[in-house]
Amino acid sequence: MPKRIAYAMRVAAIAVCCAIASHVSAPTNAHAADSTSSPDPLLVKTQDGPVQGMVKDGVRQFLGIPYAAPPVGNLRWKAPQPHPAWTATLDASHFGDECPQILPFGRGRPNSEDCLSLNIYTPNPAMSGLPVMVWIHGGSFLLGTGATYDGSELASKGKLVVVTINYRLGALGFLALKGLDAENPDHVSGDYGLMDQQAALRWVQRNISAFGGDPGKVTAAGESAGAISICLQLVSPAAAGLFQRAILESGPCLRPRPLAEAETHGDEFAAKLGCAADVPACLRSKPIGDVLNALPANALSGPPVWNPVMDGHLVPKQPAEAFKSGNFNKVPVINGSNHDEGTLFVWFAPPMSADQYAPSIRARFGKNADAVLAAYPLSNYASPVLAGAAIFGDAIFSCPVRKASQLLSAQGPAFEYEFNDRNAPNIFTPNPPFPMGAYHGSEIQYVFQTKTRAPWSQPLAGGQLKLSDQMMRYWSSFIASGDPDGTSPPWTPYKASDDKILSLAPGAISYESDFAKQHHCDLWESLTFH
Repeated sequence: MPKRIAYAMRVAAIAVCCAIASHVSAPTNAHAADSTSSPDPLLVKTQDGPVQGMVKDGVRQFLGIPYAAPPVGNLRWKAPQPHPAWTATLDASHFGDECPQILPFGRGRPNSEDCLSLNIYTPNPAMSGLPVMVWIHGGSFLLGTGATYDGSELASKGKLVVVTINYRLGALGFLALKGLDAENPDHVSGDYGLMDQQAALRWVQRNISAFGGDPGKVTAAGESAGAISICLQLVSPAAAGLFQRAILESGPCLRPRPLAEAETHGDEFAAKLGCAADVPACLRSKPIGDVLNALPANALSGPPVWNPVMDGHLVPKQPAEAFKSGNFNKVPVINGSNHDEGTLFVWFAPPMSADQYAPSIRARFGKNADAVLAAYPLSNYASPVLAGAAIFGDAIFSCPVRKASQLLSAQGPAFEYEFNDRNAPNIFTPNPPFPMGAYHGSEIQYVFQTKTRAPWSQPLAGGQLKLSDQMMRYWSSFIASGDPDGTSPPWTPYKASDDKILSLAPGAISYESDFAKQHHCDLWESLTFH
């Protein structure tokens, strides 16, 4: 598709995922914090110091707890460091600052670089030995915060400890630069956001028992960029043992950038900021607003520039290669996508007429255009934009997610789903420009079952509420045991040989066997669009 359309899709993705939106030693049981050291269930002693939580919405909440030192000054673009211990009780009744992030179309929204914090939701009264879900937010690695996701309902109904985290974003989280390589003992740079996630998971291993959680039953879960992050954590040797199960929602295991390509973007970034000598020190001296708004030359027309990096160390190889070889952190996985992933990504795309449809496909796909047009004839869709949405969603999400399940299922339990509520409440606008269907991110409100902040959004009710209850049971059962089949209807592991995927729709949870045909996966596996 034309570059302007591709960029508009990316901008939509960024806004969507947000609106829904390692230095510490390896954990051992001997380092678990003491959950019985305080008679006050809202006063918890972590290994760094005491924190005072609150009860809200029927659960205990501990918000804004730092899990690493502020990555400021000389710690900007370095691996997360241990947070200094404190003795005075930390007020954990409010969220920490968001990590600095960029709004769509390049408008800076500086927040605070002192943002490496997490939030904990636990049942009330206090319990012990509970399974734990650590949620990694989406946002195209550019936007988002753990504060967006209220874990109260899931913690209460699922008898879980729910943890949401912040991690460094954009250039602060994913800048690769040869000058930064030289500072690193492993001579790599670029994956600071992934390092932050690992630091948070290590904090959970050391401290979660003090909040009633079992460090041996930790599930890393996330959506979109959060799910892609978890895919890369499965590949990262440094993440071994930090979680025992994984949930990937709409997170195709996209290829991380090669280090050389990422460093080229880093050089362009440094040039934009006027840094030519002693580049790391120069960059660290720049105000955060300048950092957020300095984009490499191809940022608006080329591939994403602030995605994770395949550095050969933290991320040693491409996920598909690791999954095929069996050389990755093998844990049970829930992996899935939504039926209409692409609709949200074309929401902000320029209008397209019927006459423009075929030329746009030919411009994007070249010699493969005839095959794409044959699979997605305009006559099958209500408008050219919905045809484009189907192409984008199938190529970028549905089929890559299925491919990951095929690879993962050969190595261990993988449970694949497709979210299929075509009337999912729209949390982005009261009047969408076209039917959004089961759009990207729409399943999150069913998993967390919390009302969004959108003034027009209403709580789930009727069949949708029942579907949400069922999804929460599946997720909770999986988080507790590594198997979502502790409820009915049963959900059995995916097998590539029969290719059955659990369809999640109100009043109609069942297996579908035509997923690959619906989404033209044979076509997309033969092409290199993604």
